[in-house]
Amino acid sequence: MSFTSKGQRRIPKPQTQHCGNARAGKRVVYFNPSQDEVVAAVRSLYADCLEPFGRILLRRVRERRAAASQPICDVDDAPMVEPKNLQKICRSCPALMVQEFDENEITVLLFDEHPVFVDVTSPLDPYPPMLWAALASYFGSLRGKDALLPGGRYACAQALASKGLPWLTGRSLGEVCHIVQLAVSQKKVVGYTDGNLVSYSHSKESVKEQCAAWQQPFLNPMKKQEQASYPVATWEETRACLSAILRSGCCAEVGIVAVSSMKRLFRSRFGLDLSETALGHSRLSELLEDPRLRDICSVQVRGIGQFVIKAATRLPSVVARAHAHGLPHSALESTSHLQETWYGHARWAAQPQPPMPLATFPCLSARPACTALLAPPQSRLPSPPLGAHAPPPGLDAH
Repeated sequence: MSFTSKGQRRIPKPQTQHCGNARAGKRVVYFNPSQDEVVAAVRSLYADCLEPFGRILLRRVRERRAAASQPICDVDDAPMVEPKNLQKICRSCPALMVQEFDENEITVLLFDEHPVFVDVTSPLDPYPPMLWAALASYFGSLRGKDALLPGGRYACAQALASKGLPWLTGRSLGEVCHIVQLAVSQKKVVGYTDGNLVSYSHSKESVKEQCAAWQQPFLNPMKKQEQASYPVATWEETRACLSAILRSGCCAEVGIVAVSSMKRLFRSRFGLDLSETALGHSRLSELLEDPRLRDICSVQVRGIGQFVIKAATRLPSVVARAHAHGLPHSALESTSHLQETWYGHARWAAQPQPPMPLATFPCLSARPACTALLAPPQSRLPSPPLGAHAPPPGLDAH
């Protein structure tokens, strides 16, 4: 502790540091909050029935700093907090307990207070029908700039809570976050347009549903010219390209590709536009879960993202039993079923294999941009077991 020349206690200023931000054209200011500031921010999230995840706690600390500044500034203009520094402060504070939520997230709890949080991602709907009717009516009545609400769940909930809407009276901020989540994911009351939440009838999702009903490609206004330069993939092409992508080593783990990367891979490797609406779906994840692709892949949630997973292999006994009952090849699901049945379980043999001929994918042979198909893994697959017929020509490269 230090004192001025007149014997008065000198109040230390908060530690700040500056960092250049070329994209924004200005310097970003960071500050290190005290333990008391962090504890107060955690208590405020408890009061809102929101679990203090690291990303929300960062935002709340910054919000409180903006409200305490003189003059009061907008939260986006307030100093920022380094996530690593916040973790260090939380771990060193005796009033706080830090728990690892996953590889990239933590939750910060109080030792002296029992947590009562709203699960904002829960699919269960405990709210009365009149609330959903009021929410739909409210969004439908908005015009101009007022019709655009923040796209983030937390920020949108704050905007709604600040308006004093009678049908939200008595609801915690955690409940409002849950309402926003259900309104987007289930109720189709609101949807996204250019990063903002709007009435569902004006959203991109609504337009995509109409395109899917007519099986027409959805042209994103921001990428219309880019999309128009690629032909739209048919069902046959989608199956062939998706199977080739999942067999290749284009990602860190063979057989696992992020859903968000799939359209880019279709364009860069095959010169095709993977349009979910042209194939009758309004969402890409729904297309990838279509029964017509079930023998090729499935969609799973891992951490905070969705991933396309190569379908599990089938054992040769499936084919053997089918032929024992006199069933022809056509009785099985597809040629992809056959190749997985015979060969999917035996990738251990290591002998050189020639590149995959384009004739293997007759559906792509007429597409000039699709000549650069991926070569298969460098392994020679063993002969089919006894009791199973040899595969049709062209399938041994799979």
